[in-house]
Amino acid sequence: MIKKKRIFWLGMHKVLSQTELPRLRALGYEVFNPPYLSTVHDQSAVYDWVPPDSSLPKEALDILARTNFFYDKIPPAAAEALNAYFDAAIVTINPLWLTHLLKAYHGRVIYRTYGQPYSLSDELTNLGALPLITERNDFWFSPHSEKVIEIEDDWLRSRMMIVPYCLTRDVLDRRDTWDLEASVPELGLLCPRVADIPYYTTNYHTLKRYFPAKGYRIFGAQNVPVRDEQVIGTAERSEFISRLSQMRGFAYHYLEPTVCYLPPIEFMTLGGPVLFQKGSLLCRYFSAGAPGRADSIDDLVKQSERLRKGDRAFSRELIESQAEVRKLYQPEHVWPIFDEAITRALGEAGTNRAPQLIYSPTVKIEAPTAETVLVAFHGFGPLVVRQNGEYHCAEGIARVIRQIVRALADVGFKIVVTSRSEDIGRIHGFLKSAAGSDLKIMVIEQEALGGGNAIGRLRQIASMRPFSANIDHLRTLYHARDFKRMPRALASIAAVATFKALRKVEQALNNIRRANCAMPRAAYVDLINADANIDHVLISHYHMFPELAHLEGKNVVLYLPDYMPHFYQGSAEMGASRQFAIVGKKMVAKASRILTNSAFTASYLPKTTLAPRPECIVHVPLPFLNDSSPSAESSDRLGTLPKYYAFYPTRDRPSKRLTDFARTVAIVNGRLNAAGSEDRLVGLLTTPLSGRSAAGPEEHLVSLPELTDAELGYLYENALCLLFTSEMEGNFPTQITEALHLGVPVVATNIPLITLELAEASACLDLVDVGDCEGFADRVMSIFEDRAAVVLRQKDAKETASRKFSYDNFKYGLSELFRR
Repeated sequence: MIKKKRIFWLGMHKVLSQTELPRLRALGYEVFNPPYLSTVHDQSAVYDWVPPDSSLPKEALDILARTNFFYDKIPPAAAEALNAYFDAAIVTINPLWLTHLLKAYHGRVIYRTYGQPYSLSDELTNLGALPLITERNDFWFSPHSEKVIEIEDDWLRSRMMIVPYCLTRDVLDRRDTWDLEASVPELGLLCPRVADIPYYTTNYHTLKRYFPAKGYRIFGAQNVPVRDEQVIGTAERSEFISRLSQMRGFAYHYLEPTVCYLPPIEFMTLGGPVLFQKGSLLCRYFSAGAPGRADSIDDLVKQSERLRKGDRAFSRELIESQAEVRKLYQPEHVWPIFDEAITRALGEAGTNRAPQLIYSPTVKIEAPTAETVLVAFHGFGPLVVRQNGEYHCAEGIARVIRQIVRALADVGFKIVVTSRSEDIGRIHGFLKSAAGSDLKIMVIEQEALGGGNAIGRLRQIASMRPFSANIDHLRTLYHARDFKRMPRALASIAAVATFKALRKVEQALNNIRRANCAMPRAAYVDLINADANIDHVLISHYHMFPELAHLEGKNVVLYLPDYMPHFYQGSAEMGASRQFAIVGKKMVAKASRILTNSAFTASYLPKTTLAPRPECIVHVPLPFLNDSSPSAESSDRLGTLPKYYAFYPTRDRPSKRLTDFARTVAIVNGRLNAAGSEDRLVGLLTTPLSGRSAAGPEEHLVSLPELTDAELGYLYENALCLLFTSEMEGNFPTQITEALHLGVPVVATNIPLITLELAEASACLDLVDVGDCEGFADRVMSIFEDRAAVVLRQKDAKETASRKFSYDNFKYGLSELFRR
């Protein structure tokens, strides 16, 4: 006889206890669900626990029944029972519950979620659950909709299986019983816990402001009674459904893009019409032209009044548009998917293998299957952001390193990158598309930042993380209803603020030490030195990783795209400081090879204070950096683009001469105005320029920072031209490579970085002397007259760049460099 699999189900929600819990038992599994013993009050929790039928020994049942598995750490006796008697565990909703279970239980786990307003991957990383998940086989992340996963990191999404969830039987039994003629002239609204949770208090005030008491009723359980006749308050389930079914409609005012409360879905199922605000998850279920969509709260009120007054045609139109959306929560749609998913997850072992993301250094002398390159990258971690499901870093060097990682992986190297623990998800997401399964993360904690204790952790947060991130963490705890941890979080925020102040003093002292040639030490460098599997180390910035001066026994390659202090002596903004120069000299002395992307840079580097030997410098031109990015596309975040705009994606540095960019835009618009044209040119940058323009009015300057690669490509393709005003770069400008690749006219400065690389082909570009804004304006005006002709004229430069800056040339150049 085949033993029936036993599942530990960690959940307490009233809906799930009526739907998924009995469904698991109907599938033939023995399921134990513990009582909700937490002191954290939750209006959705089932408190009247009934011990389930179980074949567990009495002593195990007793232990499990008296253990609070919600919010608290799991004690050893309960952990022992879990591992001894359960084949699998299903954890619902809360990332803290999951983290505690992963630490205690070693079997297969399904994490079941139903939408949340914050990133689960960020919170799981903060809780220390990332390695517990990425190193575990048969872990399944099971959100209810693909529309909620854009905010999650790749390491969590890679373990994903989408499974919708079902409404309760009491609503389904009354499906399509709603009757307009029997309804009262009122609309339903939703706002639980008005008096004891600030988030809902704010929503309550919004509803009171826009929806008058007469004609609108506010549903939602209230932990604290509210003296307001408009608020229905906590009601028995049967009364709630009865009252809900009497409404002429339901107005869903929430805007969260990854959470949808159930009452509007329940009202649709009863058969009634629902309105919703643009941007909400409920709105995202519908097509763009859905009649129930309101573009603002005022629009929602206006449409609500139409329903309340009994507009039959409008009501019927809404109901007809809801058929496909409400189906997402119906049993005939949900249960076949649920059954198949559970059977798969609880079937043969090893069907969802762990990605083995984390790299653990070893002192064992082994023969690796491929040469391994360790890339110093943790300094870029805080700069990586996620936008629209993609990962972006405004730091240009990070994008170059991503392409280097891609090339090395393509020629057979194994890649290990360094990351601080809080940045793992973002760094992995940013580099995974380049290295794929060959990418591993080495988690580092530097003693220079305080070691591994709690004080050291706060010091590290203070040094690297924006203060707003600590506020976001507090907000995450609030949304998760994790009130027990909020006092500690508040205390941590106060400590971090103190450490941030102390950090400024510490940085000044560190600069003095480095100026006296004292390089900081870090344990992770000693681990690298002792690891025989690591053959090569790529130092990706000459002064960001001073501790790497202590590397020993490795083939070290230093990426040195430029040394701007050579041209801007005395400019701290351009990196001209004694301590940076000393660190740079240490890195150059440590490196067996210096990698640069420009013949011009290779020619002047030996003359700089860093003084690398010419024979150590290897010049490998950069390819088009966005080859592996998604197709160029717009996004709601970009909004409506100007008809004509000159584009320059760059960071604000003195060398970029962005005041020349602004002046050129103003000159062009002055000429257009003088010619009687109503057209205007907009200057589109990726860095703010407010107050810096020498051109006067700035209404024709727009900044769009933090662009994804897809958005960047879209902006290039729709630009009138690239307006490149820089006087000095570290390599052939990647902006020109990208513009030529995408067929965008190039107006640029006449500098050696361009002419040395393109040679004769540079003559077909519109090159202007540095600072000649009238000359820039002349070229832009000619593009206004005939853009297509300019693109055709620059064809030779495009073909030369495509040939010389090909990815294959780059890849094989790096291969030779790292295998010398």
